Amino acid sequence: MSKHTFDPTVYNSSDNRPISAVLEKELTRRGVLKRGGALAAFTALASFGLTGCNDDSDDVVSSDLSLGFDSISGSKTDAVSVPAGYSAQVLAPWGTPLNDLAEDWKEDGTNSSTDQANATGMMHDGMHFFPLEGSSTEGLLCINHEFIDQTRLHPSGATQFNGQRPAEEVRKEINAHGVSVVHIKLTDGVWDVVK
Repeated sequence: MSKHTFDPTVYNSSDNRPISAVLEKELTRRGVLKRGGALAAFTALASFGLTGCNDDSDDVVSSDLSLGFDSISGSKTDAVSVPAGYSAQVLAPWGTPLNDLAEDWKEDGTNSSTDQANATGMMHDGMHFFPLEGSSTEGLLCINHEFIDQTRLHPSGATQFNGQRPAEEVRKEINAHGVSVVHIKLTDGVWDVVK
């Protein structure tokens, strides 16, 4: 979790004990050791039942299978590395306009909340490709956006006036979260966003 999104405020206004108090009571050192010992004993006994799975019969899959590409050497390079014969490209970074309602992304953070609502969100996370009509060269790329960086979203960072956040900034932050559905197409070996 980003240090910018951590909020230590207690929001439990009920009479219920917070989960931290429940865990503190239940996870005593002695309790963990007792449960851990029982789990270790069970694991040791249960593993005897798997000894028959390690045989050399003919129905075992061959060990000479490969992934179809060479391994990549370890590196501290701050770049994307791909095996020989493969390529990588940036496809739809934060702020990529998805239609004509969004202006091009501005590095200084001055895009509006409307621009952000019509562009890819911030901090790409999980994604999935949905082919259009079974195509392997055109489809919808759905991208999850878990969190934001307020210092990059706004030219001067997040602001407050009399303890209140400006509605435009809040809308822009909300629009940078969620899921982007990006229409993409492969043309001449290069993927591109279709507005």
